[in-house]
Formats: sequence, structure tokens, C-alpha cells
Amino acid sequence: MVKMSRKHKIQQYYSRRVFPDWEGYEILSWSSREAQHQRFQVLLDIMRSRFEEGDCPTLLDIGCGLAELADFLEKAEFPVQYIGVDLTAEVLEEAAQRYPGLDLRLLDVFADPSPFPEQSFDVVFASGIFNMELGNNNAFAVSGMQRMASLAKQLAVANFLHHRCLFQHSICHFYDPDELMAQLRMKGVSLQLYENYLDNDFTLEFRRQ
Repeated sequence: MVKMSRKHKIQQYYSRRVFPDWEGYEILSWSSREAQHQRFQVLLDIMRSRFEEGDCPTLLDIGCGLAELADFLEKAEFPVQYIGVDLTAEVLEEAAQRYPGLDLRLLDVFADPSPFPEQSFDVVFASGIFNMELGNNNAFAVSGMQRMASLAKQLAVANFLHHRCLFQHSICHFYDPDELMAQLRMKGVSLQLYENYLDNDFTLEFRRQ
């Protein structure tokens, strides 16, 4: 039996969930619009603490899905120069239909060599990309956060499913934040932890000094 690659498994799962009458959070398997926005709000709060009024940071949204982060930030009146990247063409095509004019690209940020030079973006963000059970999630989360930090001039922010969650679906991977942070510290990546905004979620922030 041929082992399915990370990229192919993700593409296969999400390409089958794209329907024009579905809400974005349904296509991306989030529990609700409110939960999705609470994850976005953590990023927004972090950026507001980092940037001055009138700044317009460059932001790379990894696994951008329907690019709803761009819409969320626009409605919050926090301007960014937005670039969204995703692995699934069908998802990006739907995103382009819903939010025309955005810079959306089909590529793998974690490929070697990297598709972007180091410190290409002020902010690098990922919401949910580490949550599908792939069999090597802890290793992928560590290497993925290292890549995100290397691409960030100022901030790299990602959220993860929390191991304290009472209902743990078999297709998802749940992380111990202390263990993940310790593994990343060993790689030279120091992080700030944010939790308790949702019972089943936490966010890690890398901030370049």
C-alpha cells in the first residue's frame, strides 16, 4: 500500500468539501463561524500590540482556505498587504470567487527549497494547518513553526488543537502546548502561549526581537 503524502491527503480532503452554498467554516471543518473568528481575534490582538496605527504590514496567510482572514481584518479596520497561499486549487478558486482581487497562490510554503526568502513578510499566520492527523504531526509542527519564524520579519502566529479537549475526533491531532513549546525551544524558537479563548485551542506566537 502506497503511503499518502501530507500534501495529497490535505488536497483530497478539502477538494471534496467545496460547495458554493457552504459557509467557509463548513468547508474548512471549523465548528462554527464564532470559533473561527475567535482564532482570528487572537492574531488581531497580537498585531495591534506590535504595530502602530497607520501601519500596513505584509501578511502571509498559510493555508488561507477561503481567505476569510482578509475579510475579517478589513472589517476590523486593520489594513494589511495580504497574500494567501493554499495547497488545494478548488479551495483557492472558491476563495477567488468570494473575494476577488486578493493575492492568492497555489503553493507549499513548507517545501524545500522555500518558495520565499527569509524574513519576506512582517507577519506569517497559520490557522488550523497543523490539525489534520498526518501521522507525524509533532515533527511537522516543529519544522513548520521553524519555517514560519524564518519567513517572518516580526511575527509568526499559529493555532493548534489543545490536548485537554474532551471530544477528540480521530481525524484531528491534539497537542500539549508545553511539550510543543519545549521542542521548539530546543530548536532555538522561543514562543508566547495564548490559551483559554476556546476550550479546545491554543495559539503560539514567535516575535522577532
